Amino acid sequence: MRSAMLLMMTVTLLGCSRQTPSDDAAAVPPPAEAQAADAGRRAASPDAATVASPAIDPLYGAVAADGETPSRLLNRYVLDLLNRNKAGIDAAWAIAPPDARRADDAALRLLPDVRNLRLDSDPAVPRDQQQPPRLLEVPVRIRASTGEGVFRYHGWYRVQPRADGQGWQIQSAQLQPTLD
Repeated sequence: MRSAMLLMMTVTLLGCSRQTPSDDAAAVPPPAEAQAADAGRRAASPDAATVASPAIDPLYGAVAADGETPSRLLNRYVLDLLNRNKAGIDAAWAIAPPDARRADDAALRLLPDVRNLRLDSDPAVPRDQQQPPRLLEVPVRIRASTGEGVFRYHGWYRVQPRADGQGWQIQSAQLQPTLD
């Protein structure tokens, strides 16, 4: 009895939810202007229907659409710090500090016996009035595991567009130790 009622309710709901177009709507052809415009668009760009243009975040408009993002730059930089890749570390900066002890992020660079580094970043904040912004501040939290223990830092890295416009480079940084 219950299953029969459940079946009837299901059939009723399916019948009510499916709407078929009326015969009058099917008989009316689309306007000629719409057909001509659609044909013109297809002729101008045959792949236009299959390829949608990617949405570009206006915050990152100072670099190429397929360029490196600030978060990717900082992740690559932290990986170079972990691997002690001096060439990669210096390449990430607009003007690399000649002495690691005088770098803006010296506390992180000078950690001995680093075994693991983790960088968590928040969305970038524009620090100039230009459109698109040419100076972004990326808030960060860093966790470094060493032979002596775990160290945590918070602060920011400021990034600017590279000269070739294909990505970002570090302009300055400020890191503060965080107590657990």
